Parts: sequence; C-alpha cells; structure tokens
Amino acid sequence: MVVLLLPLVIIAGCGGGTHSGTAAPASTSAAQDGSLPADPSGNGADAAPIDESCPTSNTIAFAKTKFVLHSGLAFGAFHRYLYKPYQAGTFKKGASGRITAFVKGGLAALFIKREVRLASQDVKANPTLCKAIAAPLGKIGDTVQAAFDKLKSGDASGVTNVNSLVSSVEGTSKTDGVPITENDNPDLTSTPK
Repeated sequence: MVVLLLPLVIIAGCGGGTHSGTAAPASTSAAQDGSLPADPSGNGADAAPIDESCPTSNTIAFAKTKFVLHSGLAFGAFHRYLYKPYQAGTFKKGASGRITAFVKGGLAALFIKREVRLASQDVKANPTLCKAIAAPLGKIGDTVQAAFDKLKSGDASGVTNVNSLVSSVEGTSKTDGVPITENDNPDLTSTPK
C-alpha cells in the first residue's frame, strides 16, 4: 500500500508545475505566454487592453476558402429547405408535402447550425472577416433552430429574420472580396471532416 502511495505523494509534493485541472490566475498565465505585459501593481491598471476576439493575422490555413465552403453549404441548405418551402406555403397546415418539408427542415436546421459553427471558426481565424462578419454569422447559428421551431407553430418571422442575416453576411463578405456561392444541393447527412 505504501508503495502505491509513494508516487502520488511525490507528484503532489512537487510544486513548481502547473496542474492540469488548476487554472493559473489570468495575469500569471497571460504573462507566461507573452500576450500581456506584466502588471507589477496587480490591479490591472498597467495592462494594455487586448481584443482577443479577432486575430492580427491568419490563424488557420485557407480560412477564407473554408469560410466560403461552409457558409455556402449552410446558406444553400437554408434557402432550399427552409426559406423556399416557407415562401411556397409548404409549411402551412393542410399543404401538400408539409410533413416531408418539416422533416427535411429539421434536418437542415441542424446541418445549418453545424456549418455556421464551422464557418464561424474560420471567420475568427481571419482578421478581415472576423471584424465584419463574426457577429452576424454567429447570430445565424444561434437563431436558425429557434426560427424552425417558430415555423412549426405557424410563426414565419424567424425565417425572414434569418434570411435577412444571411443576406447581410453575403453582402458584407462580397464587399470584403470574399463572395459566397450558395450550394443549394448539400448532403444533409454528411459528417464533418
């Protein structure tokens, strides 16, 4: 029994290292990696504010290309499986193909959330896109499921709001030189790679 406890006592008694479950204070961990200047007063007055939400250079290879791919899939799925059936009245009670439209719409909502999450990661890796597109893109991911749930109860306002956000992101992206081409035939059952 003592033989089993001895390594634990030695490991626990060795100070100096960072334990994986223990977080260092923010000023200490930031100073160690060089992202913030040391604050000798400890009150944060000397530390320069840093915008950690957007990088100063690309942090992911081909971030713009990946963003265009994922957002094109998400926006194409939104328009094909939610917006166009909504415009055609397929989600209304008594409409032909309503149940199929809701099944595909629910699957599409999950697919869209995943693709928007992946696109958001790519946007946050590029300084130009991050500043202009991160917030509205994140909002699409947050609201698409709620919009679909509202649609089930007959309220289409969520779908029109998401469509406005999609148009805004597409317009801003095009202005920044990164046009998005919607893929209106996405494989909703594909798994991320």
